[in-house]
Amino acid sequence: MTPEKITILGGGSWGATLGSQLSLNGHRVSLWEFVPEVAKKLKEERILKTLPNFRLDKDVRVSNDMSEVLKEADIVFCVVPSHTVRATFASKAAQKYLNRGALVVIATKGIETDSDKRMSEIVRESCPNVGDIVILSGPSHAEEVSEGKPVVLVAASTSTAAAHRVRDMFNAEQFRVYVSDDPTGVELGGSLKNVYALACGIADGLSLGDNIKAALISRGLIEMTRLGVSLGAQTFTFFGLSGLGDLIVTSNSRHSRNRHLGELIGKGSTLREALAQMTMVAEGVNTTKSGYQLSQIHKIDTPIINEMYQVLFEDKSPNASLRDLMARNVRTEEMEGLVI
Repeated sequence: MTPEKITILGGGSWGATLGSQLSLNGHRVSLWEFVPEVAKKLKEERILKTLPNFRLDKDVRVSNDMSEVLKEADIVFCVVPSHTVRATFASKAAQKYLNRGALVVIATKGIETDSDKRMSEIVRESCPNVGDIVILSGPSHAEEVSEGKPVVLVAASTSTAAAHRVRDMFNAEQFRVYVSDDPTGVELGGSLKNVYALACGIADGLSLGDNIKAALISRGLIEMTRLGVSLGAQTFTFFGLSGLGDLIVTSNSRHSRNRHLGELIGKGSTLREALAQMTMVAEGVNTTKSGYQLSQIHKIDTPIINEMYQVLFEDKSPNASLRDLMARNVRTEEMEGLVI
């Protein structure tokens, strides 16, 4: 395998973990971190406070200067929070130094609230001259991957060659990547699952047990598939790694920020109070708003998303939302709106 020249935009837990793995695989990796103090600590000490058992590979170059790390990159990874993707790729540094035709790999999960656009759409809109875009997604908590525990992801693109290129640069004994030709589905699955993880967290906070969480996951899967198909995704993508796989782990794991945020709300905190207790971004809050807006525009039935929207943004109590979900008209369990 030919070593690649790679720049990671985003020096948080996932960005640093991906950068370290790529460096260990023999690639030339530069890592850009927005906060100068964090970049300095990561450069000098090779550690992150969010990953106590992790050390950044010694060969990864760390910088706070975006122009410096973009100049020679053939592949650029987007791993910044979703609400900063547009500003990052519209920045002067990106406009000037992001190489024409560079492959962009999006590992950020989320939907822009104001526009309801996916991250790939924002990158293409901000930098029309970028080359192929690949979505990297799947069940992947950095806390586990950074410790060398096995992980299986999916790389999705309309370009088969680009998806295989990303697969090949990652594959290792403990790191496996499948490919997909449905970037829309993979991107939507990785984003929408956070809404249902929030709902499962609320169930945990209310001590409702495992049965209701299983119902939220299974009905949430049908709900997000229905919405995703209406937006152009393939049905079966949501039953794979980036859909069901990521939904399961995010709804249950102690590492899940979205599940944890939901738990705080279930225990009585307001959204503002719960967010104040978080040290990392929970993408599900903005995605709930975007998912709700998209379901209204496309007239898709999304009862769980609707209730989560009311809990987060209209001060509806979690118990009232649960009662309303349980009181919905009884019907045959159908896969309404799915194209099989």
